[in-house]
Amino acid sequence: MSPTVEHAPADTPPDTGPGTGPGTGPGTAAPASTPDPRTDAGRTLAGVAAERDARRAALDVAENDYAAAHAAALEAGWTAAELTKVGLGQPDARAVRRLRRRADAAAGGAA
Repeated sequence: MSPTVEHAPADTPPDTGPGTGPGTGPGTAAPASTPDPRTDAGRTLAGVAAERDARRAALDVAENDYAAAHAAALEAGWTAAELTKVGLGQPDARAVRRLRRRADAAAGGAA
């Protein structure tokens, strides 16, 4: 049976003597400076803006889906007054316009 030899993990630098521990050699980054409130605020704002844009896009999809379902309910025999009475009011006017434009484009344009 051969003796077991322990090796340092691959990501551990070789020991080069006293006073040369990790983070002290040439080319190592300086310790992190104090956080910059302006930079932190900018990063936070960018993250919130991205989340806002994603939620707006999701809302647009939901409004378009609602407008299409509302139109289908009207075509199936419901009246606008009946739908409103049960809490399913008119869709957002912008969603209806987008829905009509998309239907026109699919049909080959307006006549």
